[in-house]
Amino acid sequence: MSDYYIAIAASFFGFIALAAILLVPVYRFLRRQESQSDDWTPEALAERRRRHPPGDGATGPPPEPPA
Repeated sequence: MSDYYIAIAASFFGFIALAAILLVPVYRFLRRQESQSDDWTPEALAERRRRHPPGDGATGPPPEPPA
């Protein structure tokens, strides 16, 4: 009967190890994506726009088109 307990315990711990091997990379990927998504919140976008206003960097009015 104790042979069954050993097989059950080995199967249980093997399943736990396999689940950890497969799920830890998924968890790390999702955590990294979540931290990167913080860069795209409305507040973060507004802050970037304040730091770097849109435009082409020209200081004067646009040139006249050729006639």
